[in-house]
Amino acid sequence: MSAEETIAVLKKRFRPEAAKNLCATYLINIKGDGAAAYLTKIPDGTCEFVEHSWTSYSPADCHITIDSDDLHQIISGRMSAMTAALSGVLAIEGELGLAMKLVPIFFEG
Repeated sequence: MSAEETIAVLKKRFRPEAAKNLCATYLINIKGDGAAAYLTKIPDGTCEFVEHSWTSYSPADCHITIDSDDLHQIISGRMSAMTAALSGVLAIEGELGLAMKLVPIFFEG
């Protein structure tokens, strides 16, 4: 699954009610096949994904880096985000708490 396809799935899964009191910006760097990076802006119940260009600076509260195959495993439910983070499969720079807030926003439970 390419990064673009993955972002399309995340857009469909977005739960505005879970993001109602969050105002944060994430840089999601998807490595591997179809690699890309997306600046993900979540201001108070809305979500916007903007493909990131490494030639420009875009401040983010939290940086997340993951291989496309591993992200697909998380999206399909074969691996939890917590397991990925604890095993080092998912690299997080910035506030871990902000990264964990993505779980109820894009994944059930």
